[in-house]
Amino acid sequence: MIKKLVVMMMLTLFAAGLAAESKVLPVPDLLKPEGILFDKARMYVIEGTSVYIYSLKDFQLIKKFGKKGEGPQEFMVNPQLSPLFINVHTEDIVVNSFGKLSWFAKDGTFKREFRTPSPFIMALQPLGKNFVGVRFALGQVRMQVLSLFDDKIKELKEIKRIKHLFQPGKGTRLLESLPSTVVYDNKIFYAWEKDFVIKVLNSDLNELYTIERSDEKRKVTADDKKKIIDFLKTYPQTKDIIEILKPFHFPDYFPSIAGLVVTGHKIYVITFKEDKAENDECIIFDLGGKLIKRVFLPVKMSTPILPYPYNIHEGFMYQVVEDEEKEEWAIHVTEIK
Repeated sequence: MIKKLVVMMMLTLFAAGLAAESKVLPVPDLLKPEGILFDKARMYVIEGTSVYIYSLKDFQLIKKFGKKGEGPQEFMVNPQLSPLFINVHTEDIVVNSFGKLSWFAKDGTFKREFRTPSPFIMALQPLGKNFVGVRFALGQVRMQVLSLFDDKIKELKEIKRIKHLFQPGKGTRLLESLPSTVVYDNKIFYAWEKDFVIKVLNSDLNELYTIERSDEKRKVTADDKKKIIDFLKTYPQTKDIIEILKPFHFPDYFPSIAGLVVTGHKIYVITFKEDKAENDECIIFDLGGKLIKRVFLPVKMSTPILPYPYNIHEGFMYQVVEDEEKEEWAIHVTEIK
């Protein structure tokens, strides 16, 4: 049973090149959060088929909506393929569940929804009247495709495609690439390479510029491989299909980019590099691609390959972290200096 915290704890964390002052705030409503997003006044937390809306002023719960099902205001998810995905950067909350798009007002009031042409089109983000999303192309070689769709989710143009990490009969490539896509300021920012390459397109899909770096990568060790394989053997979403996923293939080095966040007219790129205190490197650019600075942030991991849900908003990193001993969740708020 989750216990409520009655005090706010203040921690001081030090990392090379950064003194990060953090605070820890209780969120006793949560059981297993999977994502965290922000607009100017609210924080949104995704948990299974539910969305929690919190006030950013005092972190009090405003409303919770959504449940499992196929009816109005209900969502279906496929944990192994398509978790719940929401976008809060327009005047509405746009929810992309398995085979459906739903619109809610920012206070959680239901507005409308419709079925998408395929449940295998996911991670849809509004771009003007259109959407940017990801689809799977099945065939002899499975592909993951980033595309532009119209308001009925009809594909207008393909932007980028890469081989899916799992190929039937050939196994699974682990740690090869972590495709990230963000729609911000009517532009598309996407990092779909194993190297440090971020492409920036306008709404007409014309390339504006590319951010590239050739920093040294972190080496994948035998210990890294063992931890990840042991995790996959016990993780609920993979343990029952572990034999299907084999054989596992590892690269010599981690990808260059672990996460991409675009907010507050800045581009934040989390990498796999760590300092001595195991804080993660964050490289910050302006919206024109000019380097601003490099800092280290205390991104906490929930598993060997998955961090606890985190995001960046107004110069702060927010991460929902579980205290397993106390059986409680809290928001860790770290100022990015």
